[in-house]
Amino acid sequence: MLVHHFLEYYARNTPDAPCLSHGDTHLSYGEVDAAANRLANGFLDLGIEPGQRVAVLGENSIEHCLLFMAASKIGAVSVPLNYRLASAELAFVISDANARILLVTEGVERTLEALRDLLPAGVDLITGSHPDSLHWDAWLERFPATAPRVDVDRYAPFIQLYTSGTTGNPKGVVTSHYNLLQLTLMNLIATPRRPQPGSAGIVCAPLFHIGGTGSTIAGIFNGQHTLLHRVFDPEQLVDDMENNPVTSIFLVPAMIMAILKLPDIDQRDFSQLQTIFYGASPISETVLRRAIEVFQCEFVQMYGMTETSGTVVNLTPDDHRRALAGKPDLLRSCGRPSVGVEIRIMDPEGKAVATGEVGEIWVKSDTNMLHYYNLPDATADNLTEGWIHTGDAGYLDEEGYLYLKDRIKDMVVSGGENIYPVEVENALAKHTAVADVAVIGVPDDKYGEALLAFVVTKPGMSLDVDEMVEFCRDKIAGYKIPRQLQVIDELPRNPSGKILKKILREPFWQAQGREIG
Repeated sequence: MLVHHFLEYYARNTPDAPCLSHGDTHLSYGEVDAAANRLANGFLDLGIEPGQRVAVLGENSIEHCLLFMAASKIGAVSVPLNYRLASAELAFVISDANARILLVTEGVERTLEALRDLLPAGVDLITGSHPDSLHWDAWLERFPATAPRVDVDRYAPFIQLYTSGTTGNPKGVVTSHYNLLQLTLMNLIATPRRPQPGSAGIVCAPLFHIGGTGSTIAGIFNGQHTLLHRVFDPEQLVDDMENNPVTSIFLVPAMIMAILKLPDIDQRDFSQLQTIFYGASPISETVLRRAIEVFQCEFVQMYGMTETSGTVVNLTPDDHRRALAGKPDLLRSCGRPSVGVEIRIMDPEGKAVATGEVGEIWVKSDTNMLHYYNLPDATADNLTEGWIHTGDAGYLDEEGYLYLKDRIKDMVVSGGENIYPVEVENALAKHTAVADVAVIGVPDDKYGEALLAFVVTKPGMSLDVDEMVEFCRDKIAGYKIPRQLQVIDELPRNPSGKILKKILREPFWQAQGREIG
């Protein structure tokens, strides 16, 4: 089976059933399949061959979903781009992916203007109406709505999502059809109340994240009506939850907290909602109790990463009930492995440690990525005989629950966004006043973690927060820019010169019991 087979199944059997909604646009399964066929035939007309990359840039849109399905039908690989990146960052990703097509949706015109001169040669540009590009509506009408006939292997790559890297450049994580379908099956088994045709789900996580992509594919897999939100808007989300048969949704805890702060939240009707899936950071007991009071539904925590195609460990509704019935420490756990998933805790030499001891978390699953695109050394470093090295430090308890303690690879997760400090440090190091710099994540009630920059300035020079933020604006994405700054005389280093970030983090995290948001 391939990802688009589920779309085609429902298009044959229930063509008039609602498939995708976005704003005022509502498309049935039959309409989505026909549009995806037109787009697939358009790609073939442009010479796209199996394995070639087609990229899409913009906020969440139906065009994203059509591109995913069209690429699936002809064996091409979708590359959804993070529209929040600076133009230079986007240009790097497009070039690194060897993208043959760039589809740009509405709302990112300013980004396109800045990006246009940086695009590699040979990229076909598709927009709504931008000059010197193929115009989406008129171009798409030229092609038939019949399905193209292209043989695609189930182990062929389906999507390439970019995740930040410890070297400072993002890496393309290549995920197959088989990976995504196994993920969907695993999550279906882990879902206490399984979604089905006639129900609806909301996707408000960005589609350049595995959370957004995975949720969208799961909706089509289950024959659901997917309400696709352009961006996360708590008021719009609550309106859609009230007015549609929404039974499940994926959120990060920061989103849950934003919804709970709405002034009329206690008067809203969530009677159809069955399950809230959440991930990227744990949920506090206070927030969980308040959320259960408001939503009156079950909660499932999900742990995974782009390299595992998403969720591989779940904290189930029963686990949440145990936590609230006198075992609150369970809320600091990620849960236990999903079906078919193996977890090992390893020491630096690659040997398993004893139960309760902290080491690096390794994961073996049918959902593990194929490789990093064109990075054989990085792939070899992070994928050993089918085991993904997560870069997270943690331990397993006697019951098999997984607990996170720290990030070996120094990543910060802020509001569900993965940020590698080295990218931020590289940008700040270009400032004329900066002699040395280190960036860490510190606890934040709203986002789980927030960035804090430690800067050593050059003699006679100074730097303040406003200047730092303004300097970074055209160099890195806005969410990567620190809003906190400490100017210090010297960064702590070990004898080999490595910055001791543990010392920098310790005063901020010692009351948390862990060094991870």
